[in-house]
Amino acid sequence: LKTFYHLYRELGSVQGVLSADFSSLQELGIKSPIARAICQLQENTRKEPAGAELNRLLSWVESANQYVLCIEDESYPAQLKEIYCPPPLIYIKGCLSAFELPSIAMVGSRKPSIAGEQHAFSFARDLSLSGLSVTSGLAIGVDASSHQGVIHAEGVTCAVLGTGLDVVYPKQNTNLAYEICERGALISEMSLGALPIPANFPRRNRIISGLSHGVLVVEAGLKSGSLITANYAIEQNREVYAIPGPIDSLLSSGCHHLIKQGAQLVESIEDIIDGTWSQNRTLAQKQTNIEATTNSHLSLEHLSDSERVVMNYVDYQCVSFDLLVHFTGLDVNQLTHLLIGLELKGELCSVPGGYQRIKPVKSPA
Repeated sequence: LKTFYHLYRELGSVQGVLSADFSSLQELGIKSPIARAICQLQENTRKEPAGAELNRLLSWVESANQYVLCIEDESYPAQLKEIYCPPPLIYIKGCLSAFELPSIAMVGSRKPSIAGEQHAFSFARDLSLSGLSVTSGLAIGVDASSHQGVIHAEGVTCAVLGTGLDVVYPKQNTNLAYEICERGALISEMSLGALPIPANFPRRNRIISGLSHGVLVVEAGLKSGSLITANYAIEQNREVYAIPGPIDSLLSSGCHHLIKQGAQLVESIEDIIDGTWSQNRTLAQKQTNIEATTNSHLSLEHLSDSERVVMNYVDYQCVSFDLLVHFTGLDVNQLTHLLIGLELKGELCSVPGGYQRIKPVKSPA
């Protein structure tokens, strides 16, 4: 990839790379075996009929909404062209218009907490309602919840795969991949048939950040692949955002590390939608609608006095039953009755170790 990018920069076009002779390639610092291979490639193209691989590719692009784009194509995502060593060839399945919206990447743990999944869903949904697209990696956990949040808002989301587009991984997200293609797109630099080998995913991560204006890390450990994406974002001059969590949670340690290194601490999408995007009146109005809906949900006026007492001590992090007994001053039977009622009303949910508030999921009109 670096060799191609070097030649493309020096020779000015893909055709220039393919038509360069052996001596010219050597003058540009290309080693003899690679220079011979490049010359042989053009010779084979002129003399030999299309091979099985090319026939497979041509058959694939004949299907609706399936594309192979060269870096010189007008439809090649402009944001991706800005990164170091952009892929010379990308495969896309879905809507090419998905890449026209400004995008935020969302990444995180494959085994998030309940709060982490809720944050991924609600942040993605609200970013979508604000007029942005959301890019992620189709993995289980935070990635899947992020895509689902956008789909709930009927917005645009793009998934970058570490496999060929004819190999959906993980398989349990096959239906999700189909839903993404309806309004957004799947994208990969891997050739058709490429399997999910470990080396493919760091390459995938650089495209996730490359397609986006910034990367939001929802929940991640110190050794999470999400930090690889964040590092790519820094190299690509993208913003890095991180949602903080409990100080004793290993799933928060990666986010806290990023914040210590200068990532922007995020508590709401207001922290992401900066002045550049907020100047757009449409985005600003949508943001106002989201705030109105959220404030309405956070209001406890629709609850009884006793229910409000309980909800004042239930947050988006787990609180134990014993602590609720202590802080509310209610007896066990009364508190149990109130918790069951609040759960039926969709205000909170029981989780291992206690209870936590449920994020709003209704989209503003």
